[in-house]
Amino acid sequence: MTGRERGILSLSRSLLVNRNIRAIAITGLISGVYIGMLNVALQLFPGTLGFGVAALGVLQALGNRFSGVAATFVQPLAGHYSDLHSRRQAILLGSVTTIASMVCFMGAALSRDGYLVLSAFVLYGVSILGSPASQAMVAESVGLDSRQMDVAYSLIFFMGTVPGVVFPYLAGALAETYGYLLIFTVAATLESLDLYLYWRGLAETRHIVTAEPVQGSTFSLREAFTFPKSSWGYFGALAMDAFAFGISSNIIYAMAEDRFHFTASDVGLLVAVWYLAMLASQYPATRILIRLGPKRTLMLSELLGTLLMAGWAISNSLPEFLASSVVFGVSVTTWVPGVSSLLMTHSPPKTRGGVGGKVAAFRGLVAFPAPIVGGFLYQYLGYEAPIAASLVGTVVCVALMFRYLPEHPTASREKAK
Repeated sequence: MTGRERGILSLSRSLLVNRNIRAIAITGLISGVYIGMLNVALQLFPGTLGFGVAALGVLQALGNRFSGVAATFVQPLAGHYSDLHSRRQAILLGSVTTIASMVCFMGAALSRDGYLVLSAFVLYGVSILGSPASQAMVAESVGLDSRQMDVAYSLIFFMGTVPGVVFPYLAGALAETYGYLLIFTVAATLESLDLYLYWRGLAETRHIVTAEPVQGSTFSLREAFTFPKSSWGYFGALAMDAFAFGISSNIIYAMAEDRFHFTASDVGLLVAVWYLAMLASQYPATRILIRLGPKRTLMLSELLGTLLMAGWAISNSLPEFLASSVVFGVSVTTWVPGVSSLLMTHSPPKTRGGVGGKVAAFRGLVAFPAPIVGGFLYQYLGYEAPIAASLVGTVVCVALMFRYLPEHPTASREKAK
C-alpha cells in the first residue's frame, strides 16, 4: 500500500472523529438499509395496486427524491432557510418528513388506497429537503478543505452503500413472502432512529467559515428561486444528466418485470449487485476524484452511463442485467461525491446551502418529466425506446459537461497531489 493510499484511509478515520461527519456517516449507514429496500419496493409496489408502467412514471415524476416535482420546489427553499437560520433544523425536518412518507406507504399497503400512494410519493420527494443543508454542513465541518471534502463525501457515500449489498435482495424476498408493509415499517423504524441520532449528534455549522450576516435576516422566496445567470450552463449540464437517466432508470426494473417477467427477488438481486459494485469501486473512485478533480470525474461517470444504456438496450436475461448493474454502480460511485465536491467548492460561503438547493431545483425542473416520457415511450413504442432516448441524452450531457462544468481551483488540485 502506498503512502498516498494510507493517507486516504488515515484521513477517513480522522474525519470520523468529527462530530458532524460521524453523525451523518452513521445515519447514512442506517438509512442505507431501508433505501436499498426502497429501491426495489418503490418500482414494484405500485404495480400490486394496479398502477401500470406509465402511471409509475407519473408517480416518480412527482415524488422522486432527486428529480421529482416535490423535491424540485422544496430544496431551494430548504437550502435558503438553512443559510439564514439552521442547517441542523433543515436536516431534522427532512427526517420527520421521511417518517411521514413511510407511514403513508404503510397505510397504502393496508388499505390499497391510490391516494395514499400518491401522498406517500410526494412526501418522499419532499423529504430530501435536508440534503442541501447536509452537503453544506459536511463542507463547513472540514473547513472547506478540498481534499477533506472529497474524502468526506466519499466516506459518507461509502457508509450509505454498504447495507445495499444485502438488503435489496432481502427486500425482494420479503415482498414475495410477506408483502410490502413490512418493508415500509422497517423504513419508518430506522428513520426514527436516524432522527434521534441527528437530534443528539449534529452541531450547527452555519457561519462556521464566516461570521458575516447572510443577506440580512429575512426569508425571501425570490432569493430562494433566483438562479445566477453565470451558472446556467453549469446547472444545465447537471440537469441534463438527471433528465437522461430519469427517462429509463426510474422505471427500468418495472419494465424488466413486465417485459422479461423478472420476479421481485430478481430485481432485488440486480439492486444488490448494483450496490456491491458501488462498494467495490468506492476507493478507486475516491482516488480518481482526488487526482482528476470533479469535472473530469463527472465526465467519466457520464460516459459510463452511456455504456449502461447500451447494455440495458441489448439485455434480455438476468445475467446480462447483472453485468449492467456493475456498470451502473461504478457510474454512481464516480458521480455522487464529485457533484457534492464541485458544488461546495464553487458556492459562495454565505449562500452555500441555497446554491445546493438551487442546483437540485434546476435539475428537477428539467428532469421531472423524464419518467413520464419514459413510461409513455415504453407503453407505445416498446422497451428499447426509453433506453435509446436515455442513451442520446447521456451523449449530449458529456458535451455539456466538457463545455460548462468549472474546474477545481488550481490551489485545490495542488493540495490534493
